[in-house]
Parts: sequence; structure tokens; C-alpha cells
Amino acid sequence: MKDRIKHIGQNPEEMGSYGSVIPFTDITPKVNPSAPFEKLSIKNVESLPDSQRNILFIYPGMITEAPMTLGMLGAVAKQEGWKAHAMVNTFKKPLAVEDYVHKAHEVKANLVGITMLTFNALETYKIVAGLKEAGFPVIMGGPHPTDNPQECLDRGANIVVRGEGEYPIRQILRDFPNVPEGVIKGEVPRNLSELPLPDLDVYDQSAFTDDEGFVRGFNRIHTSRACPAHCTFCASSVLGHDWRPTTVDRIIEDIQRRVDQYGITSIGFADDCFPVDKDRALDFCRRVHEIKLKDSNQKLTIRLNSRVTLVDSELLKAFKDAGVYSIAFGLESFDELSLKRMGKNVTLQQNIEAPWMAHEAGLIVYGCLMIGFPWETSLSIQNQIKGMHEVWDAVSLFQVSGCLTPFPGTAIYKQFVNEYPSISEWWLDPRKQDHGIQVYQNAANPYAVSNFYQRVYFDDSYIRGEDFFPYTDEYKRSVAKFVQEVGSHNIPFMYPDRPITQQFTHLAAKASMIGEDLFPGMERKIGGWLFDRFGRKGERTGIEKQRDQRRGISKHLNSR
Repeated sequence: MKDRIKHIGQNPEEMGSYGSVIPFTDITPKVNPSAPFEKLSIKNVESLPDSQRNILFIYPGMITEAPMTLGMLGAVAKQEGWKAHAMVNTFKKPLAVEDYVHKAHEVKANLVGITMLTFNALETYKIVAGLKEAGFPVIMGGPHPTDNPQECLDRGANIVVRGEGEYPIRQILRDFPNVPEGVIKGEVPRNLSELPLPDLDVYDQSAFTDDEGFVRGFNRIHTSRACPAHCTFCASSVLGHDWRPTTVDRIIEDIQRRVDQYGITSIGFADDCFPVDKDRALDFCRRVHEIKLKDSNQKLTIRLNSRVTLVDSELLKAFKDAGVYSIAFGLESFDELSLKRMGKNVTLQQNIEAPWMAHEAGLIVYGCLMIGFPWETSLSIQNQIKGMHEVWDAVSLFQVSGCLTPFPGTAIYKQFVNEYPSISEWWLDPRKQDHGIQVYQNAANPYAVSNFYQRVYFDDSYIRGEDFFPYTDEYKRSVAKFVQEVGSHNIPFMYPDRPITQQFTHLAAKASMIGEDLFPGMERKIGGWLFDRFGRKGERTGIEKQRDQRRGISKHLNSR
């Protein structure tokens, strides 16, 4: 088998340690014969001048904020003596295949790394093809390559990294160009404090900076990795379930540099579950005063996420005293059967008690709900609505998206793919591109793919269109009631002390729902056409901006 392992370079015997390398099983050349590594005459990258050690990291999924993943990998590359460059596809500066190829030429990239998500698989593979045609070797990593490594290889990737990327990318850069092609399963970083802090200099900050000078994404900090839960809908294959924290010292250091360098005082912890270790969480709360702000009139505020089973009154009070503004709970359902089948391992009572404890501690509570599971009936949705009313005054904002998306690698996908063959490799269907958590969130023209009510109430696109699973008419009618209940709850929080705006929003949303029932697709056609003709490209919908402000996603909380 050894003679069938292909390498990026000329000396296959000089291989480093990659964890687990899975070679190709065929010998058909996968590499463009004009690729740069075929032309390299230098065998040891240490002899390259700095100007020739360049790696370009790409994030092709269209987003509004800087993804910290590229900064994490860029920091590792910098430690290895390489220059790291990043390209992110944003609404403000949308990119096409030729843009990525041009950038790779401009920075004289020796390697191109692509962080790939599932919802834009076809566009990502076009980028891979363009880069390969231009002669650049491609590394692919992220959630989709982790779950579909062979698909990525078949679509042109030279190397696929499964799992976390820091250790594999470090070894690749050290060994380049003598790197084996194939699938690499990276070693899991056990001590996160040994990893460098994300390199924020790799980004084109102008693509993320708003009118108040807030660099979106630079407020987001990862203090741990993995989630100890095993929810069947969650795509957790990259980070796994073995929760690993960084130290409180490191958290404070990272927050302090965001404050000092970018003036950000409204911080969001990106962890799935921040308080897995209660003692660590309390220690952070005791030490948060060590972070020094430039303006004495400002205060540090924090948003974080938690499971309902991880909080108690003591911890929530400590959060409030430490400046935590809001806490998000993954409630998901108030239907007992759904909770069991989705593997939440929580009780209905816990789903009710945790939001109330947080509310009584003075925190803004964000409640995440999910619908659209193939076993659900109209009774499931009725129970969902009843549960919402149990926490109506405790939850400030219910999540406005949450239709089930059967991502590859999830237990849900594996369980139902045979029963519902239409979901098999749905990400390769051109009609289902941009199908992420909510479809309009990933679209350059959100008005062309969603209705007004779906943006302001709840995005039920996947249920209404039966994009993944079939649903009965009775179920859909129950979902329509659920959508209106979410809107009825959220709009007063979205527009406080603005009763006329609240009334107008409700009227417009209800008209939008009726219009979609009577004339399916008409609003999207008209709205999409108007935005294409008269809209400001890169501009997000007003409701998205308002929602972010109310959730505290801003440079300073007092800028709300």
C-alpha cells in the first residue's frame, strides 16, 4: 500500500507524523500536472525565504462576521514561519471563484486551505476546481469534510483534515512539500491554552466593520471546545463531546486584547456550553474585574450559552454580577417525546425552571426551539406552544429559526436517510444550496428566498416547502400557529416602547403569511426583483440588524 500513497512533493519517504493518514485506494492522478508543487525544486521549506512561505485560508460560506477558525489556523501558520492570508465571503464583499484564484496568485500561495460547511457545497467545489485548474494544492477541513472526506477527495482536494485543524496544519506546514495526499485525522488538542490566540491580522477587517467601527466577529471568543451532550440533530463531529476548556487566565488575556486593540466591550462566548465546569465559571466571574476598560463610563458585558442542566441560582447570580447580559438555552422542545428522541437528556421541568432562574437573576434569556422532526405531529407543536407560555415572561426572545436540517454525520441523518431517500446527499442538489439553519441568513438576496413573516416571526421554509421531510397539512397548520406565537412573543421585545411599529409588523407579517398561502412564491419573486434592482448590495434586512442590537451583538452594549 505504501507505494500507492501520493505526496505533495518528491520525497515520500520523508513523512512527518500526521496522526492517521488514509491513502487513496486508486492510482488515478488527482493532481493537475501543472500544479505548483510539481514545479518546486526546493525540498526543505526551511530554506525558503519568508516571502515564499504563504498559505491562503478561505471561508466560502457567505457570512457577516469574521470566522475565528481562520484566525486560529493563521496563528499556527505564523508560529511555523509562514505568512497566513485569509479570504472570507461576506455580504459586504461577495466573492466569486475568480476572486479566490486571483488572491492565491497575488499572495503566491504554496497551499490553499478551505474551511467548508455543508450548506454551500457546490459553490465550494467550484472554488476547489478553479484553484486546482490554476495549479494550487488544496487542503479541505471543517464540518463537511470531516463527515464526507471521500466526497471532498473526489471533488479535487489534495488533503482532507478530519476534526480539529491546528495540529494537522502545523505538521503539513513543517513537512511541506513532502506531504502525503489523502485523509488526515488530527490529534485532538487537550490543552487549549497551549494553542496560540487567533491571529486577527489575517482578515480584511473592512469587510466586517460597521458604521460604529465594530469589527463583527472580533467580539466572539472560544473559551472551550466540544459539548458533553449527544443531541441527535447536532453536527458535532469536528469537536466531539469531550469538553476541553482553556484557562481563566487565557480568557482574560483574550478579552483584554479585544478591548485594547478594537475597543470592544460587548463580548460573546462562542462555546456551546460555557459553564460545564462550575468552579471554572465562578472563578472567571470572580476575576472579570481584572479586565481594564479604556472608558470608565463603559462596562464589560458578556453573552454566553448553556444547557439548562448546568445552571443554578448561585451561578446565575454570579453571571449577573460579572456583567453577563444574556444567556441562551438550547430548550429545543416542550414535547416530551421529542426531547427523548432528539437525545436532549433533559426534562420538561428543567426546560421551564432554567429560564425562570435566569430571568429572576436579571439576565436576558434567549430560548432556542426546534421543529420539523419526522416523528412530530400536530400534538407535538401544540405541546411546544403550551411550553412557550410556561416561560413566556421569562424568555426575552425565542430563536427565529429552528427547522430541522439533517446535516451529514448527525444521528438524525443516519437514522432517517434510508426511510427518506430524498435527504441522501441533499447538499449536492442545486435547489438546496444555502440550506443552513435558516435559508435567508446565507443568501446574498434574502428577499428572493424568504417571506417577510419568515424573517420577523420564524423561518418555516423547510417545512412549508417540505425540503427534507414530508409533513401533513394538519401539521403545517399547527406550525403556522407556532410561527405566529413566536412572533407575538418576540416583537414587543424587538421594538420596546414602539406600539405602532409593533402593530404594523404584526399586520405585515400576517398579510405575508396569507399571501404565501394564496400565491406561493409571489412575494419572493417581487421582493427579490426589487432588491436586485434597487437594494444596497451587502445590506442585511432591517429586522436582522434590530435583532442583533436587542441581543447585545454590538461594539458596546450601551450603543443599543
